[in-house]
Amino acid sequence: MHINKYPFYLGLLATLSACAALDDDREKAATPAATTPPERLFLQQVSSHSAIVKWHGGDVTEVCFGAAVKDLTRKSRRRCAAGVETAGGHREAQLTGLMPDRTYYYSLGDLISPDQVFRTPPDANQPPADGNTHILIVGDSGTVTEEGHEGEAAAVLAGFESYNTNSGGEAVDLFLALGDNAYLAGTDEQWQKAFFELYPALLKSSPVLPTIGNHEMGNGQVPLCLVAPKQAACTGPGGPDMSIMMPYGGVSISSDPGSYDGDGDMKPDPGGLPYLTIFSLPTAGESGGVASGTEQYYSVDYGNLHIVSLDSQLSARDEMSRKAMRDWLIDDLSNNSRDWTIVIFHHPPYTKGNNHDSDGAKTFMFGIDSPEFYLRDEFTGVFDRYGVDLVYSGHAHSYERSYYLRGLTGTSDTFDTRCGDPRQDACNAELNRSGAPATGQGGDAFPQLSATSGGVDDRVVYTVAGSSGKADAATDHLLTVSLEDWLRHPAHIPQPHSCDEAGNCRNGLALKGSVVADATAERLTAKFVDVNGDVLDQFTITR
Repeated sequence: MHINKYPFYLGLLATLSACAALDDDREKAATPAATTPPERLFLQQVSSHSAIVKWHGGDVTEVCFGAAVKDLTRKSRRRCAAGVETAGGHREAQLTGLMPDRTYYYSLGDLISPDQVFRTPPDANQPPADGNTHILIVGDSGTVTEEGHEGEAAAVLAGFESYNTNSGGEAVDLFLALGDNAYLAGTDEQWQKAFFELYPALLKSSPVLPTIGNHEMGNGQVPLCLVAPKQAACTGPGGPDMSIMMPYGGVSISSDPGSYDGDGDMKPDPGGLPYLTIFSLPTAGESGGVASGTEQYYSVDYGNLHIVSLDSQLSARDEMSRKAMRDWLIDDLSNNSRDWTIVIFHHPPYTKGNNHDSDGAKTFMFGIDSPEFYLRDEFTGVFDRYGVDLVYSGHAHSYERSYYLRGLTGTSDTFDTRCGDPRQDACNAELNRSGAPATGQGGDAFPQLSATSGGVDDRVVYTVAGSSGKADAATDHLLTVSLEDWLRHPAHIPQPHSCDEAGNCRNGLALKGSVVADATAERLTAKFVDVNGDVLDQFTITR
């Protein structure tokens, strides 16, 4: 009875309720669906005034950035850049108008996270505001996709994280990858599993500077009996039939990136070389240095550091391409005025690692290691003359670190520490006050201006750091190095952690790990960190 007295109000109430429900439906329809996150996210070409955010997968079309996470939710406090499509199904957004030595947060669509953050390097030749550039270096880390090495690369990363946490937790400013970061053939799928899914947190906050390794170049042809000696064709009474060839990852000797074969059908893949389609590397001096005109080798300025990535896999195999790279390197280093210079490439000029002996590199197995010879013969003199401080390579799955060297262009038996006349190239190693090769440790720290060279910056520390995914052991099949010579290159320092009970030490470590380098205005320090987070070797160069 009471309700029937107010039919008008009841009708009005029903109408208002229906309208409210319609408004709710319209609001829901107008609300965009949540952004699907990309499967890979990484930083490229981070300079003092710009940066590239690059991704693959998802439905992100725009990147916004600001000085704080909360700025990303306020249109008045953020700036945005549209993503453009690049090779291999990637997209990238270039962030411009940045300030030097500043922290920036970025969002992808509505994906906002405090982990999506980077810091620009200082302008000109200055260290960062905290006084130090913190660098992580890994080599041959791509074994996630190689059978039998599950969990090894992750253990190396965990060792670094443990070390870093116990050392103050400093953010990584630069991430250097020395090649063979995607086994066995460097396919896009292998890059995804062995690199982007291994280092996601690092890649979204630290720019990665890679160099190309032999496994990035896909498959080549090798005799079946060399890699599968138990096959019937290899065990018959007539001996192994070496004419039967098979595709095998990492043995390509081609100098043409267009010949990349990732699927083993011995035909060029239509998608091209994934290494070059994945990364956006500077070709025109976008990040400092002299324009190279190619992504196969390039240089970058970062505060008071100059980083050079050379191509020891492709360019080094062709005489004309190698000369062009060397000429560019001389031009680049001649115009470099940064405090410290680091060069990276995959094939080490000095190594006695398992399966890779720099002494026999020119003739070993159809020349697959010939870049080791060419880099030693034609490039180390350039490093000496133009003030390079550190050279890092991978390839050999071990850790080997040299004395402070110059003038060593020959095989290991030519290494000479005699310094009767400081101007003579026969003096290969910097000596300490006792006349022995300096170690770079404690009172033996290396002076950037060499005392035994007459106060000239003409010496380099060479490091093989190819054990970030596996480490070859003495029980492995040694193809090129005798057990006696293994890890005993005389240009490398003896390692106390490799000594036997009789006190005989090898000049290297058959242990997994990474390298951490720190550069201030006065000191450049490098450390080898094992899977437990322990520092097993370190040295310092002082200015």
